[in-house]
Amino acid sequence: MAKARSLHIAAPLLCTLGTAALIGCGYTGGWLHFLCTVIAGIGTGCGPAFLVVLWGCLFARVEASVTETVLPASFVATLLCALVVPNTPPALAGLTVALLPLASGLLLALSRQALDRGQIASENVASIGRLSIGPLAVARMVLAVFVLYSLGCVVPAESPITLAATAETYATALGMLFAITLSIGITLFARHVDVTSLYRWITIPFVVGVILAPLADNDAAFLARVLMNAVFTGVEIITMLYFIRLSQRTGRSATYYVGLGAGAAYGGVLAGYLLGDGLQQSVQAAAQGAYGCLMLLGIFVLTSLLIPRRDATVDEEVLAPEERETQAERDTTTVAASYANEVDALIARRKQVAASHGLSARETEIFLLLAQGRSRPYIRDTLFLSKNTVATHIRHIYEKLGIHSQQELIDLVEE
Repeated sequence: MAKARSLHIAAPLLCTLGTAALIGCGYTGGWLHFLCTVIAGIGTGCGPAFLVVLWGCLFARVEASVTETVLPASFVATLLCALVVPNTPPALAGLTVALLPLASGLLLALSRQALDRGQIASENVASIGRLSIGPLAVARMVLAVFVLYSLGCVVPAESPITLAATAETYATALGMLFAITLSIGITLFARHVDVTSLYRWITIPFVVGVILAPLADNDAAFLARVLMNAVFTGVEIITMLYFIRLSQRTGRSATYYVGLGAGAAYGGVLAGYLLGDGLQQSVQAAAQGAYGCLMLLGIFVLTSLLIPRRDATVDEEVLAPEERETQAERDTTTVAASYANEVDALIARRKQVAASHGLSARETEIFLLLAQGRSRPYIRDTLFLSKNTVATHIRHIYEKLGIHSQQELIDLVEE
């Protein structure tokens, strides 16, 4: 699917056509209204789904540290739209929303070209250890995503307060801003970015949001919306990162795994809104609303059992903490011994290349590990550095060597 160039054109066009038809539904009647409804449903349903999968396939080829940073940051575009579009004249708002998918399609095409030319660092998939992940583990994560999206859509229906459109806009923006900031902070400064840690931070806003939802108070309703929008954004980031990694670690198509994640997300939204419509009628009484929220909290607790204790898509999460420490010590000893004992021409060549390009002592350490085909998680654990520090050093190494990927570095030292 990712190689179908026609789909890269059809997906954004479907989105735009669907949006135009959706706007047309408000100005038509009879059979024309029915036709607009059908086109709107197909276009705004299939188009975004295809775009999500195509972007996921692209991210699966990009260096992991770049993906982990760019993916959360990309939601800034959604945040800006949530703030700007509702406050523009209807005609301009409709035109903006209709053209956004075309802009996404253009950026996708440009990003693919940059990746093919080496202008964007690509992930060295060959250096990532292959995992055999059972279908049950994948099914658990798919079910967890489905339930989380469903709950996210149901919680607002438990509130007896209907917020004004402006308040809803600001609640969406604040929630997204909170999620984006926290996600970028985790991915930049944590040594390990895994599903378990990302899931952990959404627990508190979800629980507090559910507690506030049934209260008959405008401030409580606003804060609940903010928190649930933060959860929604966080779940989107977790879902995309997890299924992209699955494709890299198992060798299966990114289309397959990203498609599974997108299907679970869209299915959860559908189930959540259908269930929410039914609950909307029963929350007029405060007791009924509180009872419903208690049930949602119970379901959320059960959902946490589906999240893997150790994220199999991250090398270091496969081992228990004490085993990771032992392995890190063993790896450090092995690397130190290799530096002392390896005197063959290849090692001499690597050190010569590092010296001739003016690499610092720390950059030389990382350069030698990269030349051995070591992955970034291995380098982080061996040298006890944060993910952001390793990424910065590698970027400087690539700039000094005039290359764009680890494979180019290996080719350079083996010439």
